[in-house]
Amino acid sequence: MERAVLEDKLKTILIYFLSLLFFLAILPAAIVVSGLFLDKLFELSQVIYHPYNLIFASVFVIFGLFWMAWSLYSLIIIGKGNPQEAFGKEILPASKKLVIIGPYRYTRNPMGFGWFMVMVGVGLSLGSLSLLLIILPLFLAAVIIYLKSFEEKKLLIRFGADYMLYRNKVPMILPRL
Repeated sequence: MERAVLEDKLKTILIYFLSLLFFLAILPAAIVVSGLFLDKLFELSQVIYHPYNLIFASVFVIFGLFWMAWSLYSLIIIGKGNPQEAFGKEILPASKKLVIIGPYRYTRNPMGFGWFMVMVGVGLSLGSLSLLLIILPLFLAAVIIYLKSFEEKKLLIRFGADYMLYRNKVPMILPRL
């Protein structure tokens, strides 16, 4: 294999690994610690108690992971690219086709929706009122600002009128079922 091709493949693997580490470990840990800190600070008790918290949490986590996997699969197979962008800069080769089927027919950001559902599950498993009612809504607001400021502008440039039509029909994060 050519050296440049091998370097590209290694770069792709490294970026996916670092992205997984950040989005599935570091960021969730920071959010959880923030929620638990506020619970302790305000002396808030658990929302749902054991074992019901784990039952509800499992449903949200499994549901969220499904949405994340489905959206990644759709981007790679249908869109012929990757979801890796940061602040409008392409990290990995972006999707070549606008994906509007699969999970993307329900929400423009099914991976973000899935991640949010996983975090709701984590909040339920911990019984953290602050995580569920303060931290996650604030985080969701920050994600919406980010998407409008960076990702949507890039998608409009890349896909033009097709994306504009899609954006006008499909909600940003929370699916319309």
